[in-house]
Order: sequence, then C-alpha cells, then structure tokens
Amino acid sequence: MLNFGHATITVGYVLVSLTLLLLSLFSRWRWQVKTGLIVAVTLAWCAVYFSLPAMLGWPTDRDVPRRFNLLAVYIQEPDASTGKPGGVFFWASDLNPDADQKPRAYRLPFSPGFKSVFEEGQGKLRKNIPQLGEAEDEDEVHGTPADRLQIGLKSVKIQFRDAPPQGPPSKDAAP
Repeated sequence: MLNFGHATITVGYVLVSLTLLLLSLFSRWRWQVKTGLIVAVTLAWCAVYFSLPAMLGWPTDRDVPRRFNLLAVYIQEPDASTGKPGGVFFWASDLNPDADQKPRAYRLPFSPGFKSVFEEGQGKLRKNIPQLGEAEDEDEVHGTPADRLQIGLKSVKIQFRDAPPQGPPSKDAAP
C-alpha cells in the first residue's frame, strides 16, 4: 500500500490551485464561475489543512470520555527556558458502547494534579494492572488561571481505579 505524506497532499492541492488559476486567467468563463471555483478550492484547501492533524494521529483536544480504559501515558513537563507549556498525553479507549472503541490519543494541559494522577495510573500499568479512568467536569473553577490563554477551557477531574478482572469468555461467543 502506498503511503503519501502530508507534504504530498499539500503539493497536490498547490498544483490543483495553480491549474485553476491558469484556467481562470485565460478562459472565457464568466467572472461568477471563476470566483465560485476559486472560493470552492480555497475552502477545500482549508478543510484539508485543518483535518490533517486528526488524520495523522496527533493528540486531540476534544473532551476526554466519561469512562475509558487507560492504555499509555506520556508526561511532558513545562520548559521555562523555551516557554513550552508542557502537557499530559495519554492513549485511551472509550468504554461507552455507543462510541468508537478504537484507541485515541488525548492531550491535557500540564498541571501538578494531572501529573500525580497519571503517574500513579502509569505505575500500575507498568505492573500489568489495567486502569479504568473516569472523567468529571468540574462545575466551578476557583480563581483565575495563571495562563490567560486557559480562560474558557473546561476544567476536568480524572480518577483511575483498577479494572475488575476479566471473566471467562461467554459461551455464546463462537470462535
């Protein structure tokens, strides 16, 4: 299977855009048609640009599932010398039966509270103890965030507990 990178997709859109521009400059089409085509290609360009991170598997900033199975954790502490804020990155699969069960990468802003909770969950994962996570939205946020960019971000509280042992497979499940 061929695997074209995001640079190939970008080059493809540039070629399509240049072709459209040349057709628009030298054709006898009405100006309304030319304008409509340019707007359509520009909107398609923006849609691809903003959807590439999700296609490439980058962590999402979407809401964490209410109940999830923790699979892996990576904690990046803030770096004062470069000004990078840091973050808590983790892989989880949603336990909601109506949701997609595939693992997803999530990113949360770094905080000492998140760090300690996720380090504890990561330690148990290393001992082969499966971890179930539960996320709750905190209704009240006390005080003002130190980083003004975090104003308006929803505050979430996450707790981990050991997963119950797996029972034997169902007799109804055929191999």
